[in-house]
Amino acid sequence: MKPFYFSGELASSKSILNRALVIQSFQPTIKIIGESQADDVVFMRQALAQLNPERRTPIECGDAGTVLRFMALRAARVPGVHEINGSKRLFSRPQTELISILNQLGVDAELRENSLRIRSSGWRLSGDGLHISTQRSSQFASAVFLSAWGLPFQLPVSISKKIVSESYFRMTLQMVRDFGMRVCGQGPEFVIAAGQKIQRAEPYLCEPDLSSAFAVTALAVVAGRAEIQHFPTRSLQPDAIFVKLLSQMGGSLRYENDSLIVEQSDLVRGLTTNISNCPDLFPILGVLCALAGTPSRISGIGHLKFKESSRLERTRELIEWMGATVSTSDSPDGETVLIEPHQTRSTSGNIWVFDPDHDHRMAMAAEVARWAGFPIQVGDMRVVSKSFPEFALIAARSK
Repeated sequence: MKPFYFSGELASSKSILNRALVIQSFQPTIKIIGESQADDVVFMRQALAQLNPERRTPIECGDAGTVLRFMALRAARVPGVHEINGSKRLFSRPQTELISILNQLGVDAELRENSLRIRSSGWRLSGDGLHISTQRSSQFASAVFLSAWGLPFQLPVSISKKIVSESYFRMTLQMVRDFGMRVCGQGPEFVIAAGQKIQRAEPYLCEPDLSSAFAVTALAVVAGRAEIQHFPTRSLQPDAIFVKLLSQMGGSLRYENDSLIVEQSDLVRGLTTNISNCPDLFPILGVLCALAGTPSRISGIGHLKFKESSRLERTRELIEWMGATVSTSDSPDGETVLIEPHQTRSTSGNIWVFDPDHDHRMAMAAEVARWAGFPIQVGDMRVVSKSFPEFALIAARSK
């Protein structure tokens, strides 16, 4: 197999772009600079285009939890009946907080097996403030702030002291403030002033997706070279920490002009880290830890069971097959996994056709193991279209 090689730009961060698109829906003249063909962004664009009370077709969101949660609050700003459809797997994930939020805003909502039905006359605060649980996802709070423009009343918001993926909520706060929203407080108590108008005149530039960058650079670490062009040295994205983590493990990384260059290197050290703010890194990071020279301890993983698959168990299955020993425990930092790599690994044998279980992150992790020399084949690479459709071609081009 030829060495892995990539040089080029990556699509915009779907997390940033989807937030920017929701904000733009309140003032379409705003220019958003950024593009992505990820399923989550495609669904978001289509959903926002359907914000018409006269439409007769449901809003579709596929497997995209971000689209469901953001659109539930955005659609409720438009008087009428709205139906948001998605996969059964999506609706099996924690969504009941949506009903609580919508009800507090005077909106009737009903969760079904694979849909959410909303009957709204606009937001109408029925109590002294809005109370949001963020113990399973910060997206519930983000959804409220992104759609709180132009309210005829002041909106006090209180959120849980514990915030799952808090850094993504902080991303939302920074973005709405960048567009001119006046939000008082840093948490857990906030106040959004009445009559907020978008103040931004200049175009909004979306950063490249750093979750995608981590997948590409991981392939380079195990098998070749990658040059990620226009890589931000400062970022809103919590996954930006991957640069620090790879460096700690002994990876070869450097900046040249506006590019991040990563070359194949031995991962001489495992690491100790908490990923509660960047859980999407876990599957690929687990594979890299299984290749390291010393054990790794990764905490803050308890909510992985609420992702597209049971990521902890699927990652454990993958890296144990690679020869690592994996154990879990509770710690002050939350549920923790200890990965002990085997220093002698067999990369021969029958090819294992790995089932990613409809999870894009698991497919990418298995592909990193394949490039590291293990006899593995991803059963369905199409799942990467959810976040990074170009990954399948990038990973195949040097075979």
